[in-house]
Amino acid sequence: MTRGFAILLGIALAVGGARIAAAHDLRPGVLSLVERADGEIALRLIPPVDSRGDVVELVVELPPGCSRTDAIVRCERGLAGDLAVSGMRGDAMRIVVTVQREGGDTSEWILSASSPRITIGRTPPRTALPWILIGIEHILGGLDHVAFVIGLLLVLQIAVDRRLLLTITAFTLAHSLTLALAVLDVIAIPSAPVEACIAASVLLVAREATHSGATAIRRWPWLVAGAFGLIHGLGFASALGEIGLPRTALAWSLVWFNVGVELGQLAVVVSVVAVAWIGRRSIGKRWNIGPHVHRAVCYVLGALAAWWLLARVVELACGSR
Repeated sequence: MTRGFAILLGIALAVGGARIAAAHDLRPGVLSLVERADGEIALRLIPPVDSRGDVVELVVELPPGCSRTDAIVRCERGLAGDLAVSGMRGDAMRIVVTVQREGGDTSEWILSASSPRITIGRTPPRTALPWILIGIEHILGGLDHVAFVIGLLLVLQIAVDRRLLLTITAFTLAHSLTLALAVLDVIAIPSAPVEACIAASVLLVAREATHSGATAIRRWPWLVAGAFGLIHGLGFASALGEIGLPRTALAWSLVWFNVGVELGQLAVVVSVVAVAWIGRRSIGKRWNIGPHVHRAVCYVLGALAAWWLLARVVELACGSR
């Protein structure tokens, strides 16, 4: 009976996972306005990408007295007044707006569907919260990153001990390092091979979690987590790197974005540990289904990772990016 229950659970998870197997990371959009010496304003718009990988069509409402021709904006009385961006879907979608004056001064705002309007000319509030939220949403929307963390926990039998602390710490430090290096242009690697390697890392930890053999990842999980963390950091960097923020805003954005990533990762760890503890304390006392549930989750993670890897390798081979 317990084995049958575990099989049904695995099927349910697989069916639900199949609907999101092709999901992409949630990426914020960017709207940059740069004043030029001739009085014209260069406009650059990168739409956000939602959790399904769909590009969102946006409508930019310029301040009164401003008109747009392709990527050039002309304003009768200078760039000032209310600006709005419509077309965002859901509360998680964000647009980063930057205005760079001819003298070099830069202002930054973060818009959402519930707050799509700003006033250019008024000093924007200097707050870290929007960047923290973007970091949290990025890791929770990036299913492959979440799957890797869950896979690590399964390898460690979701035991809250020193090994778990060292493993999560190593993963955190490693991806924080490459995130910073990539966003600051110290290193540059195309996103397609990085995403394929991330999928392969999820497949590896899912496979390792299905057995208890004395392999390298089980002997030194912190070393393996650190090595793959370097790759995952490059994946996190795409959320900021593709935005193209001005250098004056980059350090601030990077720090608080990374804080959000760590908070999201911590939320995943706490949630998985809590669910496992509740399961062991309640269902585990009546039926010994723990090993079957463990194996079912491993297979679901492995199936999703295999799908991601296949899709990304094909995309890489076709040279679409």
